[in-house]
Amino acid sequence: MKKIRIQRVSAFDIIITLALAVVFVALSLRGTGELTQMQRATDDYIQCETLARQLQSGSDYLVEQVRMYTATGQREYMDNYFEELNTTRRRETALEYFAENYSDTDAFTLLKSAMSTSQYLSYTDRYAMRLMAQATLADTADWPAEIQTVSLHDSDLTMSDADKMRKAQQLVSNSQYQNMREDVTNNISESLAALIELTRSRQNRAEQIFTDVYRKIELCAAVLVALMLEICIITRHLVVKPLLQYSQSIQRGQIFPVVGAAELQELALTYNEVYRENQETQKLIRHEAEHDALTDALNRGAFEKILNIYEGGEKPFAMIICDIDIFKQVNDLHGHTVGDLILRKVARLLTTTFRSIDYVCRIGGDEFAVIMVNAGRELSHTVSDKIELINDALSNPTDGLPAVSLSVGVAFTDRENPGESIFKDADQALYRVKQNGKHDCGFY
Repeated sequence: MKKIRIQRVSAFDIIITLALAVVFVALSLRGTGELTQMQRATDDYIQCETLARQLQSGSDYLVEQVRMYTATGQREYMDNYFEELNTTRRRETALEYFAENYSDTDAFTLLKSAMSTSQYLSYTDRYAMRLMAQATLADTADWPAEIQTVSLHDSDLTMSDADKMRKAQQLVSNSQYQNMREDVTNNISESLAALIELTRSRQNRAEQIFTDVYRKIELCAAVLVALMLEICIITRHLVVKPLLQYSQSIQRGQIFPVVGAAELQELALTYNEVYRENQETQKLIRHEAEHDALTDALNRGAFEKILNIYEGGEKPFAMIICDIDIFKQVNDLHGHTVGDLILRKVARLLTTTFRSIDYVCRIGGDEFAVIMVNAGRELSHTVSDKIELINDALSNPTDGLPAVSLSVGVAFTDRENPGESIFKDADQALYRVKQNGKHDCGFY
């Protein structure tokens, strides 16, 4: 099975996340831009509609004022007319905006046509107002300059004031004048329709782009969610679970299972190797702490721990204390090297003669002890036979070492009349053997 490296996976995830972040930013900026375009198209339409209405309103206002003037002859209506025409200039303002922003659209062409028609009506308006002024205002110097520049036809000059007033009223109310007014209104309406179509086109384009951006954002979000799920799954199966197993292994004192991400598997292998080395080291340290360095038998400290355990228990056992006879003489005569070899030989014979479940200990210089477990007084002959075999091997050496023997004292937990302790009772039995010639096994 191919190992998965968290380092590579995390690097890949970081790259993908950064790429998605860049895409998110780009899409967001584009979406914001298109949304702005949609809003701008709407705002532009509102502005254009307002201005188109303004052109219509300006044209209607002029017609209203000229009709009121020709109907009443009151000077204020003529003044209002020329104030709109020269100062307020709603028609011109609207057309200038369209010329600047929509010069290449049908809406501008239609408005320009409406403006031309409205301007043509203005010529009729000024002629009608000149007729009205000629009939009602005697002081020509007080006429507006636009009225003064209008020249009346010869036939109109000879008309009476009443006829001039009637003709002025007819000029601004006849069917031709009305049709031209309707042309202005129709052109403006068609211009608004063209603006609506243009706005819808811009909005539709922006909406399509915005929808496309939104879908891409949804796709990126789905990829991001999938990436997060992938990270969670990988983290759970390749990191969290192995770490939990490692924790349990530590609590149980076991080696780590080689599972999870490649880095954790390498960690587990390294830990297991160190763990095994430590186990071996601990075994060696424990062995050195519990065993006699010369004979490899259990040392005095281990002997006392084992004795305390068995003395506090209920299982029967035998305490066997052994002392090497004439060991000091052998050391003095043959040297300490030979003495050490004899000590090793005694420890080896005790270990091989007694059972593997028994404990052979070196508790002094040439003194050994054996804790024979699960043993009662019925095994006295067995103990005697084992000691006899050992003494026979020591007394008749075949390895070139000097002949020696063991004096042995034995005490069982089920002995009669037990003394202060089983060790002292066994030592007392050993003392009697030493007093009675050595090379023997005595029982308490």
